[in-house]
Amino acid sequence: MEFRTLEEIEPFKKQIMIWHIVGWFVIFGLGAIWHFAFVWSGAWAPIGWLFAVNESVWEHLKIMYWPALIYYAIEGIFLYKKTNNFVLAKAITVYLTPILSFSIFYFIYGAFGYENFILDTVILFFLTGLQQFVSYKLLTREIIPAEKKYQQPLFIGAIVDIAILAILLIVFTYAPIHIQLFEHSFASETGLYGILPSY
Repeated sequence: MEFRTLEEIEPFKKQIMIWHIVGWFVIFGLGAIWHFAFVWSGAWAPIGWLFAVNESVWEHLKIMYWPALIYYAIEGIFLYKKTNNFVLAKAITVYLTPILSFSIFYFIYGAFGYENFILDTVILFFLTGLQQFVSYKLLTREIIPAEKKYQQPLFIGAIVDIAILAILLIVFTYAPIHIQLFEHSFASETGLYGILPSY
């Protein structure tokens, strides 16, 4: 892997920014589709690993993870050689959004018991924008010495981290743990988990 200097990245910064702004809206739009896609499929279990199968906090991670991963895979074709540590930057951002999402959810709904679809949508839009902003900053910054020294382990670690989250999303679709995190409609305590025929 080769690292680019800030001078080498500079001519591509506008292109990188455009990809990230477009990505903000594309990922958000796909996330909206992801929210309803499983129901639209007739609750077809074989595709449950990809789409949200209930209204649990955990299942909402799919709305943020898979659309972003798909977009980043396409984006990488055009930006990988024009930026630094592309895979590491994307690994950081796909974890950042779920962590912030959990924090916001448990603060608003846990502390105040408030649940609102419009607020959820606004939060998703904000988090997607923040995700893209952080990604842009990571891709266009100057590399620190430690990244040059440990570039191979960081690259492999990023791939592994992305894969681990994907595996967890798939496994817990079909074998959810019966705790609050995986419960359908968190605020209403339904006692329902995993794939539901409708929700």
